[in-house]
Amino acid sequence: MTILEKVEELKPRVALDVGCREGKYTVKTAPHCGHITAIDINPKAIDKAKSENPGAKINYHCMDGRRIGFPDGNFDLVYERVSLHHIKEWETALDEMIRVSSRYILIEEPLDDLRSVEKENSYRGQQLYLQIQQEQGFSHFNYLKLEDFIGYFERRKIKIEYEITKNDELESFDEFFDQFGLFVEKSERREYWTDRLNAFRTEMKGQSFCKSDLLFIMTTK
Repeated sequence: MTILEKVEELKPRVALDVGCREGKYTVKTAPHCGHITAIDINPKAIDKAKSENPGAKINYHCMDGRRIGFPDGNFDLVYERVSLHHIKEWETALDEMIRVSSRYILIEEPLDDLRSVEKENSYRGQQLYLQIQQEQGFSHFNYLKLEDFIGYFERRKIKIEYEITKNDELESFDEFFDQFGLFVEKSERREYWTDRLNAFRTEMKGQSFCKSDLLFIMTTK
């Protein structure tokens, strides 16, 4: 199950997309909603969403998911897609999603399962990404674990349904690190990060990496 499939099934009258970025996924869900509001904390992302992914059913707002500026129960359905691991106070963001929803809350997040060498390689590679991103103030953290979500909803006494889509598709070193150079170019320590990447390449000795699994969660108020 994916958010898009569930939204298509539920056909909410009014929906909220939390952490919409440039709106690429918002425009996919919009045809199945009466109206959709999409928010992101990054003003540049919102400007890009408005220019590149507009829609008659869509309103974009620059807004912090930890402080959603809408009344309680304002939306039939609230969802976030691969945004919570960019928020250090992810529980606060979930609190807000629950508060502004009158019925459905949907979550879709990448998930680590170190069931293979390739999965372990990917986890190690992610740590290198996180280090260079956090040096530059880019808000990105380790993927949340299933038990993190289960514990959160148990504390809130909210029942959930969840499904994990396993992904064992392999990637080469260059495919996995295809975005790393963008962060190197922005860094004041380009040589340092280039050396770190090359050292990791040597350590890997041509081993493959693996795409992440996907966790889907749905709860109903």
